[in-house]
Amino acid sequence: MKRSLNILAFAILLIPLFLINNPKGVSAEIVVVRADQAWQQTDIILKKNHVINWKVSEDDNWSFNTAMFPDGHNADGIPVPALESYALPGENIGMLLGKTDENMILTMGLSGSVPVLPGEEGNYLYLTMNDDLIGKFGEGFRDNNDVITVTITQTPRKVVNIGILFIEGCPGVSSVTDNIIDIIGEETVDADITLMLIETLEDAKRLQFAGSPTVRINGRDVDSNMKTINDYGLKSRHYYVNGKKMDYPSKSMIREAINKVK
Repeated sequence: MKRSLNILAFAILLIPLFLINNPKGVSAEIVVVRADQAWQQTDIILKKNHVINWKVSEDDNWSFNTAMFPDGHNADGIPVPALESYALPGENIGMLLGKTDENMILTMGLSGSVPVLPGEEGNYLYLTMNDDLIGKFGEGFRDNNDVITVTITQTPRKVVNIGILFIEGCPGVSSVTDNIIDIIGEETVDADITLMLIETLEDAKRLQFAGSPTVRINGRDVDSNMKTINDYGLKSRHYYVNGKKMDYPSKSMIREAINKVK
């Protein structure tokens, strides 16, 4: 029976991100958020490899307590830390908040931006005011008033896909992974990194695996001499940098490959 590949994927998301200036790739929506309702579902579905941006006018006011703030306050709320029964304890009372699930609450306020993280794509965005969800310390959402209008855009970002293919016990995979993380930090690259354990000769041939570790940037081998290699199998791989034999590709080799697609 064919054994499946073991794949581990993770993302390195850095700000500033690479934004693509293409109006066709940018979606914008206007959402009206009520002060008197908790966690309102919007029609916004988060998109993979996008940045979500939001903006509320500074003079667009709502109020978490009309007796105390009859003229309201803006989406930044007031500088009083919310208590434990609020939507987000410790943050400003009356602040605009967002979430995609129960465990990921986003501090929003008047404006900001965040990348859509792996696993969040396809989820709806929910919005609320930071107030007492159960009315433990007062009226909760019942004494809130007014609405605010939020403009939300999703902008595509350029992601460099980095694949690290290796066999069990590979001496170079740890070093090359550390080097890649260093490089994408130094180059301010937004990257998805996948580590793939090659366990069978069948998989090695199918994936044209020339030895461990193999590093591919957007599907292309970092070694420009790869096109001359067709001996695939479960074995170690060596690289030559300035005449020196190495167990993994050098930083300069990886950096050059990344910069070609940036």
